[in-house]
Amino acid sequence: MILDWFYEEGPRGPENWKNICAIFHKAENESLQSPINLKEEEVTAEMDGNLLAFDYHATNFRSSFFNHTVHLNPVAGEKINHVVFNHKRYTLEDIHFHLPSEHLINSQQFPLEMHLVHRSAKNELLVIGVVAEPTQVPLNKKLAKIDNIALNPRNAARGFVVPILLNQLLPEKRTFFNYSGSLTTPPTEGPVEWLVFKMPVYMRQGLLKAFEEQIGKTNRPVQERKGRPIYLADK
Repeated sequence: MILDWFYEEGPRGPENWKNICAIFHKAENESLQSPINLKEEEVTAEMDGNLLAFDYHATNFRSSFFNHTVHLNPVAGEKINHVVFNHKRYTLEDIHFHLPSEHLINSQQFPLEMHLVHRSAKNELLVIGVVAEPTQVPLNKKLAKIDNIALNPRNAARGFVVPILLNQLLPEKRTFFNYSGSLTTPPTEGPVEWLVFKMPVYMRQGLLKAFEEQIGKTNRPVQERKGRPIYLADK
């Protein structure tokens, strides 16, 4: 059964997702929810940045459009990409986008947030959040190709395959917040290990405009922290 949910206010908007069905209700009530406002002044403790390591490669991704946004998934047979966090290995399985950013960084919202979704061998989820700001020109030709083909919402549903250098999607300065939360789309179940970079990356202004015009608002509002610890790692 397909259950429609939306980002606009109303009976199927974010404030009412938990009322759509029992599965959504259970997920929201039994998990600490995401996204949240990540404030340096509220950090519980510092974390060793060396607990996070990337094993990313140039990889072909296929674009698609579902759950109101653009998704990129590794093409079958490609070399597997991993991150290791706190001595546990997670495999990258999906990249998708929210507009504007779902997490706030020191109470600031950004035009876009990219989520890199990873899963461990024990089915545990780790999501890396990368916020983005606009730039007038692409940073290099490879990123321009990604912008123009794979990420443009008009093209995504056509299933383009495009090579991506994953490390180029991450900020140069990799200070990150860490906390435990949930998925940000229904069912918003947890736990999800969240790593959110403090510094933004830069995305072409034209691509952000295409997202705004063709997708519109795709962010869940911030949720209550409810006393959970937040860690900050300077990497």
